[in-house]
Amino acid sequence: MCSCLFTAFLCICSRDIFYELRGGNFSMANQPKKYKKFVATAATATLVASAIVPVASAASFTDVPNSNSHKDAISSLVDAGIIKGYPDGTFKPDQYVSRGQVVKLLGRWLETEGNEIPADWNTKQRFNDLPVTTADKELVQYAALVKDAGAFNGANGNLNYSQNMARQQMAIVLVRAIKEIQGVDLVKEYKDAKFTSEISDLGGLNTEQREAITALEYAELTKAATLPGKAFKPNDTITRAQFASFLDRTMKLEVPSHAKAAVKAINNTTVEVTFDQEVDNVQALNFEIKDLEVKNAAVKLTNKKVVVLTTAPQTADKEYTVSLGGEEIGKFKGVNAVIPTKVDLVEKSTQGKLGQQVTLKAQVTVAEGASKAGIPVTFFIPGSANGVKAPVTVEALTNDEGIATYSYTRYAATNDTVTVYANGDRSKFSTGYVFWAVDQTLTITEVTEGATINNGANKTYKVTYKDPETGKPVSGKTLNVSVKENIDVTVDKLQNVTINGTAVVQTSDINTKAAQIKTDSKGEATFTVSGSNAVVTPVVFEATPINTTNTNGTVVTTGFNQKYTPDTLQASAAKVTFGAVQASYNIEVKRDGGEVAATGLKNGRKYNIVVKDKDGKLAANETVNVAFNENIDGVISTVTSAKFVKVVDDEQVAFDGDKITVKTNSKGEASFVIATPDDKVNTYATPIAWIGISNQNGANLNKGEPFAIAPISYFQAEYLEGSKLVSKNGSKETSKFSGKDKATFEVQLTNQSGKEVATSGYEIKDVSYTIYNTGAEDVTVNGVDIQPNRVHTLIAPDGKIAVTSKDEKSTSVKVIATGVAKKTENGIVKEFAFTSKEATATFTSTSEVTNLFTGNIKSFNTDKKTVVFNDKDGDKAAIKYAGETGKTYVYKNVNGAPLSEAQFVQLLKDATGSVKATYEVKDNTVTFYVLAINNGGDKPADTIAVGEEDTSVSSIKVKNVAATGSGNTYNVVFPVGTDLAAIKAEDVVVTTTNSGAKVAKATTANNGATWTVEVTAKDGKAKATYTINASVSATVLNSAKITTEAKEGKPEAGTPGTKGSVELSGVKFTATDAAGGNGDGITVNLVVGTPTAGEASAAYNATNKEVTVTIKDTATQGDVKTAIEALPTADKVVTATTTADTTVVTAKTGKTTGGYVAATQATNGELVLTFSDAVETLVVGDILDLTVDGKPVSGTVATVSADKKVITVSHAYNASVVVDKALTAIKFKNVDLKDAGGNTVKTSTVITK
Repeated sequence: MCSCLFTAFLCICSRDIFYELRGGNFSMANQPKKYKKFVATAATATLVASAIVPVASAASFTDVPNSNSHKDAISSLVDAGIIKGYPDGTFKPDQYVSRGQVVKLLGRWLETEGNEIPADWNTKQRFNDLPVTTADKELVQYAALVKDAGAFNGANGNLNYSQNMARQQMAIVLVRAIKEIQGVDLVKEYKDAKFTSEISDLGGLNTEQREAITALEYAELTKAATLPGKAFKPNDTITRAQFASFLDRTMKLEVPSHAKAAVKAINNTTVEVTFDQEVDNVQALNFEIKDLEVKNAAVKLTNKKVVVLTTAPQTADKEYTVSLGGEEIGKFKGVNAVIPTKVDLVEKSTQGKLGQQVTLKAQVTVAEGASKAGIPVTFFIPGSANGVKAPVTVEALTNDEGIATYSYTRYAATNDTVTVYANGDRSKFSTGYVFWAVDQTLTITEVTEGATINNGANKTYKVTYKDPETGKPVSGKTLNVSVKENIDVTVDKLQNVTINGTAVVQTSDINTKAAQIKTDSKGEATFTVSGSNAVVTPVVFEATPINTTNTNGTVVTTGFNQKYTPDTLQASAAKVTFGAVQASYNIEVKRDGGEVAATGLKNGRKYNIVVKDKDGKLAANETVNVAFNENIDGVISTVTSAKFVKVVDDEQVAFDGDKITVKTNSKGEASFVIATPDDKVNTYATPIAWIGISNQNGANLNKGEPFAIAPISYFQAEYLEGSKLVSKNGSKETSKFSGKDKATFEVQLTNQSGKEVATSGYEIKDVSYTIYNTGAEDVTVNGVDIQPNRVHTLIAPDGKIAVTSKDEKSTSVKVIATGVAKKTENGIVKEFAFTSKEATATFTSTSEVTNLFTGNIKSFNTDKKTVVFNDKDGDKAAIKYAGETGKTYVYKNVNGAPLSEAQFVQLLKDATGSVKATYEVKDNTVTFYVLAINNGGDKPADTIAVGEEDTSVSSIKVKNVAATGSGNTYNVVFPVGTDLAAIKAEDVVVTTTNSGAKVAKATTANNGATWTVEVTAKDGKAKATYTINASVSATVLNSAKITTEAKEGKPEAGTPGTKGSVELSGVKFTATDAAGGNGDGITVNLVVGTPTAGEASAAYNATNKEVTVTIKDTATQGDVKTAIEALPTADKVVTATTTADTTVVTAKTGKTTGGYVAATQATNGELVLTFSDAVETLVVGDILDLTVDGKPVSGTVATVSADKKVITVSHAYNASVVVDKALTAIKFKNVDLKDAGGNTVKTSTVITK
């Protein structure tokens, strides 16, 4: 551990290094053998953390015990990412370290110092014996890094990476690394310090080895000289643990840095000394300047690396030497004293509070290039004639900004006149005034907040006036109000403002006008400033009475002087700017498409506008003017034939002139379309958009108004350029559909404007569509249902698909289309391919209330806290207006004022007509905006009030079992074994439709088999009685399932190997092995149509086992045979044999039959009968007589479950025992089957599988 005491330098030490400061200089406490670092800062004591603080996390190598003297170094290097160890968790500390391992360790150290592996490590070879193709890529990388850094040079161009490292080689590598990585030449350091090595075994070494070991000793990186024998053992091989300790000490070695300083004369009495590090304790630094007194030293407030020396006046051009702690650190030349060209009080009128400091500030102006710092000025404040106020004369020096300050206070209400002047030139002076009082006499506060006010708007202020001696408000005090910018200026500089309607001005004695205000009983008054394109500073000042003397000698105040003078008590507000808010708006105009558009009204080019305010927020409801730059740029040669286009319901209906206005929506967006007539080809247009800062729409663009020039558009005759996928509702293109609508998707070929080219002549068929259900509900596409998050692909022969919401619910789809459009010209087929064209459709349920919905409130239910909206599409589903957990509900009336929930409900109740409202959901906030309460239309119905006489029930449950019924009679059936007599009155729960109705306690008869409940309506008058009949269910046959189908024995049919066949129009089609089975059941169609090639073409549908041969009217049997033979091998399920190749065939359809059928053995089937409860005792082998589909079936009991609820019955083949047939009776020993309680089992059920 070490500590360093400083006066002139901070000494940062390296392990056990101690310095003493004697006589202002550093000297060693022992022989000069320790290496030191000097920096230009100071402290009282410093500890080097790296020398004493234990590592943050110890390594966990299994072969490095705590007793190992190198453990701390190994752990430190592991934490630093230098050492990684072996995969088996060992470090192998006693194993010799190789030169290659040393290269890797040094490389990782270099990486921690910010060095990067050279980019050409794998292309440029650094060492002869280490090609870049070496398998150990990490070694190649780090070898390139350490070689380029100069830390490891190798021997004769070789790395010798597999050789072990000797201690003297290690010394050279470490000293070289310190020099190249940290910039410290230890060899030079120890030679400069005249350090002598005490190591005993350096003889026989070469110069570089001897110097390197001595350098390590000097820097205390080796402790050899402190050990017995003082031997370094340079030729010994170093172990991995030993090298870890050497490298750890090397990495923690503090880098020496000599004190550096730049010296500069700022002015005649100020010198700045700039160090390369911050100064903490200037009091410990001993500065001297030869032949010049140093009066003071202080750290510069704005830069702690700078010490400011205040000196006696310097001799111009004389060279001075600055020393620190007796050592020279720099020189400078003296400069002349600076005389300011102007001295000005920053605030010429100041209000002071008795007993508190007032700070006066004087600003100097100097000649160009001269320093403003350190210039002496004098503040003079005269005393009073009676001696109560003593005069003040004080000198102060200016700071870097040329400002001198002086602070003082008074203890009695009075006024001071302050004069400040330059010490070297009394003619450079300024005068100001301080008004002392027990409290601030005159104050201004803002009523209207904001430093920027829109043109024509007002900003209001409040003024307070208090008695200077008592501090109490003064009523009836007359004050003047003006703006500083209109005082003592020429008329061309006047700002366009009024105060309380008065155009304030002071350009001369005869042109002076101020607004006058008078304080009320609270000592307060207000005034309002309004202006246009002005920046002003409101100022309130005392009004001097204008007195006259009557003939009788009475002095009468006839008015108040409105002139402003600097010595008047006054208070100023902050500057306020009046301007058009829109002047700082930003307009962005983007062209929707390429720069070339097609001519014609229906084509053209669309542009999109986005307007943002000065804060980057979207500006809604702003009017934007749009014209053509070619028409307003003032250049005669630039003109355009383009026009704006009127758009109605997304249809371009007419040309709309050469200048328009558009209004931004709630998102700050607007759009417009430009076009040219069909005959105006090869022309162009450049839209320009701007916002007028006046109230005139469509006015010309004026200087200072925000504008944007849009990208240019060129117009050419229409040609085919691209394609697009569109969704249509009928004939209208749209992506928005109601839940009832059908969205038709089709591909269109488009021109330069992205509009359909209707006369292209191309046919679009067999389009591949991929439909993604991106919504939450099912959609139907060409008859196929697609669930949410599912994808379906199909081919549309006519090029179109239809998409609907399956249940008219809200959902959405994304559709992608790929295909080829074709047309034939002069016998040549032309193709126009389109790939991955995308469109979307959103379906909104007509009964669903969206997150932003406007409509009439039809009804409300205060019990369920719901409202029902309706619109042109009918009634919507009920939505909550309150009471939902996690939601915040907000209500606004027609004026936008907030309402409580109770006030909102009362508004609905009190309405005399329809109530129109907007429902909005944002995150977890639900807001109801009441837009209008009409005199006509249906008022919202209170569904609770309507049902005050309602005695109906919505549900009845007994022991949580739902009862069923209608009218006033309900039935409830309990499972087998239920004890009806145990049912209690509280087990009968009745829920009324109107929650205000009351339900009496249930009463019973017949031991719980019958219950009676009386319901009284909310009005307390209407009553109804409900009867609930309770019973216990009988045992029921729940299911009958076929587990094994019975098979009827059949004899052999046909000849083995025979395949099914069919003859159509003289051609015999015989099944092949590819058909599978015996070849029966393949459908063959001869269909007249357009073959894909020649007279006939064939295709096979494996799903339907159907071969279709498309033939021309002139096709022959031979053509059909050729088409069949042309089928792919996998699809060639039939062969064709002709009777006469040249005979013309006709359309026919048939199915192959006659294939060989092998004999089958009869097998019994099995039915599994499952009952709701246990049946009577049956054993295996018992005979059961079943009735299935009205026919008798005899069966044998095969198995009986332990609970007697599942019976397996084996039966011979019977055509009636098939799925969907009814099993209507089960008899055992000629009697209906009974349950365990002796009751007849209900057996009617449908057989399933």
